[in-house]
Amino acid sequence: MKLGELRALLDAYGLRPNARFGQNFLVDPALLQRIPGDAEVQPGDSVLEVGPGAGALTAELLGAGAQVVAVELDFGLLRLLRDRFSSEIDQGQLTCLEGDILGREEKLHPEVEAWWASLSQAPRLVANLPYAISGPFLGRLPGRDLASATLLLQREVAEKAASAGGKDGWSPLAIRLALSFHTRLGRRLPPEVFWPRPKVASAFLHLAPREDALSPQQDQELRRVLCFAFGQRRKALLGRLQTEAAAWAEALAGAGVSPQMRPGAVAPNIWRSALLQVVD
Repeated sequence: MKLGELRALLDAYGLRPNARFGQNFLVDPALLQRIPGDAEVQPGDSVLEVGPGAGALTAELLGAGAQVVAVELDFGLLRLLRDRFSSEIDQGQLTCLEGDILGREEKLHPEVEAWWASLSQAPRLVANLPYAISGPFLGRLPGRDLASATLLLQREVAEKAASAGGKDGWSPLAIRLALSFHTRLGRRLPPEVFWPRPKVASAFLHLAPREDALSPQQDQELRRVLCFAFGQRRKALLGRLQTEAAAWAEALAGAGVSPQMRPGAVAPNIWRSALLQVVD
């Protein structure tokens, strides 16, 4: 959808981009057309889209033959979507849900949870995520049954989620994602392809499930210890764990972690090795 078309559509409903909801609409038609292919969407695939906005990406996903569940917080946009895609909704190809994808305690929308649990095959996730929820939302993906994810994020967030980044090395989120998914950076986008233009560059993050992905229970235990370990990330890891998680300190030491290492310097495979000793 071009910028002029988007403006006209929003004007017809008395709508404008809402900064409170982090609305930055993608207005590059050629790029929008490529996204379903980049996400490997096939006819009949179940796809979750978060923050569909005016439906530019939704239209491409429907055109690729996907069965789409779209979650939108903005009621004005939800009304627009239901009018624009009334035939697809009536045919059961599109379901529009109102509300925040993350609720209390950052739990997923209950209707999304129910839909996810009802599927016989893992869904795909394709979304231009509002930047404000990207970190917490990504943190809810490890341990889930997911065919793939293609997410448009703030570039810095995508880079940190995909690998060790910055002076502090690995983050808790990057570690957890690496142990459940193969992570890959995709296309990098300048602010000019959005309206309104964000102040930062963006990039796609692609996630594909690992065959040896952590179970939900394993990820929960890893998340717990990472939260504690990174609570004081400047301190030596083993010394900090010794007081509250001695089994973890012993397992990490056995996996090669030296007494001087900080948590951000420990690679995901080392955390995995220690986890399998602690949990199993």
